[in-house]
Amino acid sequence: MNEKFEGIEREINWIISAVFAATYAAITIIIAPIAFLATQVRISDAMLMIPFHKKYGKEAVIGLTLGGFFANLVSPLGIIDWVFGPITNFLVALVVYIIGLISRNKPFNVRIIFAILAAVIGSIIIGILIGYELYLLGFATFIVGFIGVLIGSIISVGIGGVVLISMMLRAIPEE
Repeated sequence: MNEKFEGIEREINWIISAVFAATYAAITIIIAPIAFLATQVRISDAMLMIPFHKKYGKEAVIGLTLGGFFANLVSPLGIIDWVFGPITNFLVALVVYIIGLISRNKPFNVRIIFAILAAVIGSIIIGILIGYELYLLGFATFIVGFIGVLIGSIISVGIGGVVLISMMLRAIPEE
């Protein structure tokens, strides 16, 4: 009997990952004109803060990695973005997840400070990796790509993502 419930729970976890993947990809594709290249504000990247929440951590890491792949299928950067995008999403989501684990059982205000730290680190990772990708493809110098992407990431992950996770932590119990 217990094995049956474990199987259902596993299926539900995959469904949650699929919902995150589809949502991330859909938002990115809808905002495609501002989601790619050196000056981008990928609003869907606010979702990269969701792994901070205990209830959705692992499923969000998987879903946002897959979502990064599916979203980048329409990227003007081509096949290389099918690799860089998901790797970037995976690394950022994983860092956010780990920082979320470290901050568990801390007061709400302290958790928000940890969330801000996760958002800053995540934005820097995005800036470095996507800035390098843009440099490799000749779309921008590394520094221009890095700064352009970093500014957009601070807006989407640093502001949007921190607001999103703050609301989630208040509204959705982690246990």
